[in-house]
Amino acid sequence: MASLLALLSFLLAPHQRHHEAAKWKTFSNRAGWSIEYPADWKISSCHSCSDVTAPNVFVDFFPPVEKDYDEGWLVVEHLADKPADRSADEWLAEVKRTDSLNPQIKEEKSTLNSSLAFQVRYRNPSGRGYEMEAVYVICNSKTFAISFQGKDGSSIESLRNYPIYRRMLSTFKITCRPVGPRPARLE
Repeated sequence: MASLLALLSFLLAPHQRHHEAAKWKTFSNRAGWSIEYPADWKISSCHSCSDVTAPNVFVDFFPPVEKDYDEGWLVVEHLADKPADRSADEWLAEVKRTDSLNPQIKEEKSTLNSSLAFQVRYRNPSGRGYEMEAVYVICNSKTFAISFQGKDGSSIESLRNYPIYRRMLSTFKITCRPVGPRPARLE
């Protein structure tokens, strides 16, 4: 019986993955980034921002039911551009130190869809403390923070929406223009 259930799961898995993928949408921002998110999640920004696709606003992605906010939500923010006199490594080291003043408990340098990234885990020391994770991404001079946080007293991996965040993070893309002089136009 167990082997029959395993076979049935195997055969239905591609259909289920396709069905789950169909429940996702793509959000694009005029700052040059896009991300996939669950179709039933809510998108918002600051209260005075009428256009969540505007390039200089942060964008919140919330679960569909307010009581599930404690299980984690995601924010994407276009940060200040990298100064020309700083290397990408220097800039990301500064950003991770100044973007959140909470104590860092873990960090890892990596790439995200071929852009240089720095993943940093913070712990808010107030109350029972909660963890948040920020992934700082840089492409040419464009710098973004993709962050995820949830309720007090929880490790971030224990939050029900953490796997959704990780999937969303894997779909984050930035449109970068090539660095250097533009090629001559042929007329």
